[in-house]
Amino acid sequence: MGDLDDNLSVGGKRSPIDHMTLGDAEAAMHKGRGGMLVAAGVVLLSAIGGLVFLMGGDDERRVYSEMGKTINGERAGSFDQFWGCVLQGENLRDLKSNEDVIALVERRAAGGQGRYAKQLRDDCLPKLEGVEPKLGALILPPDLKAGVATLLLANGDLRGATSNFVSYLDQPELVYDEEESREKIGKMARGWYDFRKAMADINKVLKERLEP
Repeated sequence: MGDLDDNLSVGGKRSPIDHMTLGDAEAAMHKGRGGMLVAAGVVLLSAIGGLVFLMGGDDERRVYSEMGKTINGERAGSFDQFWGCVLQGENLRDLKSNEDVIALVERRAAGGQGRYAKQLRDDCLPKLEGVEPKLGALILPPDLKAGVATLLLANGDLRGATSNFVSYLDQPELVYDEEESREKIGKMARGWYDFRKAMADINKVLKERLEP
């Protein structure tokens, strides 16, 4: 009880509080704030410790499994649906290279520029709009961050290239130029390739984490 008793008035003696100066009071207040900061730090470290615990063993596998479902689900629900719209009637599994994409898009564009521009703008492009907000909001494990960042960049490039191609096709007095059209379609095809490459890299990480 020594420290506590020393701070009380005993037998008429003045306690340290009785002769505390303004500077002493201010120092005590700051000391109290320091205690609050220490307490907050402990809470933060506890939360981090909980996250580390969550990312261990079976819980780690569950986290990667859920990430895989979300990312691949967004690919199937957005990217694949976009290309299914752009290349209606084609089997997307038959696309092996950028040249395959360019040839199929060019064939459709040359056969009806205005109609195809409307299809791309109104039906196809909206399918890509949810990819960035949804995947960008994920709290990712470190080894998935680069792959998802590349995926989002590819998705943005694909949207931009498609919008640019639509603007070209939508010109009222357009005289269709195969070379100019092919250049713009090539940027769409590049977005197709980069997205698929990023997905392959992500799924490689997921496979390594989920294999027994």
